[in-house]
Amino acid sequence: MKISMFVPDLRGGGVERVRLLLAREFLRRGHIVDLVLLQKKGALLDQVPPGATVVDLSASRVRNGFGPLVRYLRGRKPDVMLASMWPLTTLAVIGAKVARFQGKVIASEHSALSRSPLATGLSGLALRTGMRWVNGHADSVVGVSAGVVEDLYRLGLPKGKGVTIHNPVELSGSQLLPDGWSEYSWFQVDRRLRLLAVGSLKPAKDYPTLLRAMRRVRDSVERVELLILGTGSLEPDLRAQRDALGLSDVVHFGGFVSDPGPFYRAAGVFVLSSAWEGFGNVIVEALAAGTPVVATNCQSGPAEILEEDKYGSLTPVGDDLALAKAIEASLKAEYSADALRRRAADFSPERIAQQYLEIFSS
Repeated sequence: MKISMFVPDLRGGGVERVRLLLAREFLRRGHIVDLVLLQKKGALLDQVPPGATVVDLSASRVRNGFGPLVRYLRGRKPDVMLASMWPLTTLAVIGAKVARFQGKVIASEHSALSRSPLATGLSGLALRTGMRWVNGHADSVVGVSAGVVEDLYRLGLPKGKGVTIHNPVELSGSQLLPDGWSEYSWFQVDRRLRLLAVGSLKPAKDYPTLLRAMRRVRDSVERVELLILGTGSLEPDLRAQRDALGLSDVVHFGGFVSDPGPFYRAAGVFVLSSAWEGFGNVIVEALAAGTPVVATNCQSGPAEILEEDKYGSLTPVGDDLALAKAIEASLKAEYSADALRRRAADFSPERIAQQYLEIFSS
């Protein structure tokens, strides 16, 4: 089968990592894989699996990718195109119609779009129109959690069109830290007192609530430290908030790391403070490392992954007091690392790739 996977680029985000994991698994099973990018750029370009073809549409904007996409579909003729993230999903459906594409078009959404800035104003009107009248003509529309599928229905996607397939997640087995990290102060405290957060510094992650919670934890637990891995436009504001809270010595911004595996394994507790999510790959990564998780019960993903409170602790969104109490309890609790790892195995690339292939060939 010739499989085309359409994403904006290969920046170091969760969606892009998911596509590379799926590409590797499809290739392992003998399929042909094209990674179709609006622009050939991003921190993960060097992680494209051998055998995959990278197709550069050389489009600086989404709308500029329409013509190149039509030409690609007419020339390459894949059996299926998996397009990720609105408005690329809408572009893919329309492009396939214009190209008279005979293969399948699968649209995949990775976030609760109704919670994003895209859902307001003219972009919100375009989003709802696209969901109802365009994406509804895709062969299938995949949501990475049941909550995302329900959100798509609220945005106008025709009922019964959505399918839930969770994200594949895999944690590297590397124990090797990047140069210079072993002397970092976070690694000098007892492992049980190391808090870790991983994710872009953007509004969805609600790091201000995490920083306020950290202030409370710091008042009752000595030596606890927090490391945040990720980059984003909010970093200056978050650093200012950290300093204003008197946490400059115990909250560290570590930037982007290409392999977070060693950090998950070194952490005592992983914390997700998001206001909204599509799935929450980082939760599964933490579970795969055998690291306990505290997460906000946001729309959507965390409750599905943790099966409510079976594999971690859930707290209300935006409640720094509840988050602090859950963190403090997790710092003291006993847990089974093997049980956490077994839960993470439910989201292995092998299992998730098989679910996609069943949709492709049905």
